[in-house]
Amino acid sequence: MMKKKVLLEYPFSCTPGSLYRAVTTPLGLGSWFADRVEATGDRYDFFWNKTGQAARMVHRKPNLSVRYEWLDEEGHYFEFRLSHQELTGDLLLTVIDFAEEGEEEDCRTLWDAQVEKLKRAIGCPKK
Repeated sequence: MMKKKVLLEYPFSCTPGSLYRAVTTPLGLGSWFADRVEATGDRYDFFWNKTGQAARMVHRKPNLSVRYEWLDEEGHYFEFRLSHQELTGDLLLTVIDFAEEGEEEDCRTLWDAQVEKLKRAIGCPKK
């Protein structure tokens, strides 16, 4: 079955550096995205309970964006983009992921929960 691209946006009230570290470093990712993260070079191993999945960091622009490509799903990746909202002054985190057709809402629900954990992990105030 073909996967569909899912684009999600979340406002943050924090510095770009703190958010960028949370989405690019093993320590940052391990505080909200996975139970544990190990990195060797551009390879990132993500562990949840007893399962693991490996990705490769294929693109990075400091304080702007990072893309991880899953090693076991050719052509599928997840990406984080940071941008500044002029009107509110907030930082906007855009998440790009893929979901099976019909499972887009489940994907959104999962990311909503993960991003709430991310906000708590970096001390981002609630809106």
